[in-house]
Amino acid sequence: MTTKNNKYLHMKTKLSIFLMLICFTSIFSQEITGSWKGELNFQGSKLPLVFNIKKNKEGYTSTADSPLQQAKDIPVDKTVFEKNKLTLEISAIGGTYTGMLEGKKITGTFSQNGISLPLILESSGEKGNFAAKNETLQLPQNLNESIKRIDDFISYLEKNNAEAGEVSLFKNGKEIYKRNFGQQNLPSSPGKHSAFQIGSVTKTMTASMIFKLIEKKQLNLNDKLSKFFPEVPNAEKITISQMLNHTSGLGDYVQGKDDMMWLINKSDDTKIMARIKEQGSVFEPGTDKRYSNTGYYLLTKILEKITKKSYAENLKETFTAPLQLNNLYTAGQNPANVYLPYDFTGKWKSKEDFDFNNVVGVGDIATNPTTLNIIINHIFEGKIVSKASLSEMMPKGDDNFGKGIITVPFYSKKYYGHSGGTYGTNSLMAYNPEDKISFSYSLNADRIGANNFAIGVLSLLYNKEYEYPKLNNEKIPVSDLQKYPGEYSSKDIPLGLKIFIEDDSLFAQGTDQPAFPLEYVEKDQFKFDNAGVKIIFTPEKKQLTLIQNGNSFIFDKK
Repeated sequence: MTTKNNKYLHMKTKLSIFLMLICFTSIFSQEITGSWKGELNFQGSKLPLVFNIKKNKEGYTSTADSPLQQAKDIPVDKTVFEKNKLTLEISAIGGTYTGMLEGKKITGTFSQNGISLPLILESSGEKGNFAAKNETLQLPQNLNESIKRIDDFISYLEKNNAEAGEVSLFKNGKEIYKRNFGQQNLPSSPGKHSAFQIGSVTKTMTASMIFKLIEKKQLNLNDKLSKFFPEVPNAEKITISQMLNHTSGLGDYVQGKDDMMWLINKSDDTKIMARIKEQGSVFEPGTDKRYSNTGYYLLTKILEKITKKSYAENLKETFTAPLQLNNLYTAGQNPANVYLPYDFTGKWKSKEDFDFNNVVGVGDIATNPTTLNIIINHIFEGKIVSKASLSEMMPKGDDNFGKGIITVPFYSKKYYGHSGGTYGTNSLMAYNPEDKISFSYSLNADRIGANNFAIGVLSLLYNKEYEYPKLNNEKIPVSDLQKYPGEYSSKDIPLGLKIFIEDDSLFAQGTDQPAFPLEYVEKDQFKFDNAGVKIIFTPEKKQLTLIQNGNSFIFDKK
C-alpha cells in the first residue's frame, strides 16, 4: 500500500479512496501553516523566498513572496501537505518546490526552468501561527490533568456515538490510563469480549521473531529469499533485510486480481503463493520502497521452516510465555472473545472482515491495548530482542520505515512502533523513548478516523490546544438523498465513482474498490473520515467534488 518516500496509495495512477487498512501506517503530520523563509543560492547570489501557507476546509492554500524582487503574494497554484511532505507548484514563475518537514525546518529542492537547487525553509514568524503550533512539546510533570482531559474527550466521543474501542497509556512501564468505551452503542453480540484484531501491528512481532533467529545464527539479514522460496520472482536477488523494510519489490498478495477483498473468504497457501508469483516484482530489489504484505507472509513461512514450529508456537515462546500474557492470540487459535467491527451508515452495521488464517504473521493477531503496551515496552527495554537487534529494526534517517518498526511523529515528538488495521478495526502500538510513554489503542467502530483519534489523545496528553471533532447525528430522509445516486467520472483522474443508496444511507464506490459509507456533514456535503474523504455535491450541475489530502477533483454525472 505504500510507495517510495512513504507515500500512500491515496493517489497514484488513480485515486484510492478506500484504504486497505491492514497495510495502513499512521503518521500524525506536523502543522505547516504560517510563513516559511529560505534562500536560494545561485552562482554566488542569494535570493530570499517566503511561502505563506494557510489551511482551509479543502486543504491548504499559499502565496509566495520574493522580497529582493519586491514581489508579494505570488499565487501558488497547488499546495499539498501529506505525511510531512510539502509540494508547491507556482506556474507564474514556472517553479516547483518539494520538501520534508522535520521539526521546525523543511528540507527540499526548488526547481525552475530545468534547474534544481536545494532550499531549506524555516519558520519566519511573519504570518500565521506556526511558532505557537510547532513548539517543542514537553510532557507535563503532573499527568493527572492530562488523563482527565483525555477521559473527557473519550466521553464526548462515546456520548455522541462516534467511536468504540479501547485505549491504554503506560509511563515508565506502568499503566496510567485504560478505558474501554462505546461498546454499549453497538448492536449486541453474544459472548464476552476482551480482544481486538490489530492488523499490521502483528508485523512488529513477526520481525522480532525473525531477529531472534538472526541472534541465534539461524538466519542472516543478507540471506536470499531463493534459499527458501526459489519459485518467487526475483528470489535470487531479494534479501531478508529487504523483506523486513519493504524494499524487496514484492507485490501485495492481500489485493486480489478480480476481487480486491478476496481474503475475506477461506483460501490456502497454494492459492496465495500463486497470487504472489502472478504479481511478480514491481521494482528491482533495493531500488525503491513499497509496503508489501507479501514480504511478511514469506517471512512468516521462513520462520516456521527454520524453527519447524507454527507461528502460534513461536509467538508463545517469544511473547506469550515469557511476558505471561493471557490475551494474545493468532488466527489458528480461533479466539471467540474478539470484538466485532462496525461501519456507521446512520446506524452501526457489522462489517465483514478477513479470514485471518489468510494473513498469519502479516495481520492476524488479536489482543488488547494493554498487552500491546506491555510488548512494546519490553521490546525497547531489550527484553525481547537484543539492543543491537532493536537498533537494526529502528527506522534510519528520514525513512519512516524500519525493519518491523515505523516512526510515528507527533510535532517534535517521535514515537516508534506500528499501526495496523483490518477492514473494520484500526490499531496502534507506539513508544516514545524520550518520555518513556507508550500509547496503544484499538477501534472497532470509528467515525472520526483513527488518525484523528490519536491526534486528539496525544494533543491532550501534551497539553496542546485541541478542538473536538464536530459530529452530526442528524438522519437524512431517503427522499433527500435521491438526487445524488449515479455513475460519475472525472477528466482529472481515471477513476469512476458510483454513488448509491443502501439501507437508507448513502454510499460511494470507486472503480474496482470496496464501497464505503458517506456520513452527512451539512447541505450537499458528506465525508468518510477513515480515508480523509469529503464529497460535495452540486446537483444542479450534475457534479460532485471529491476532496482528499488537499486535492480536489470534479466528477460529472453520466
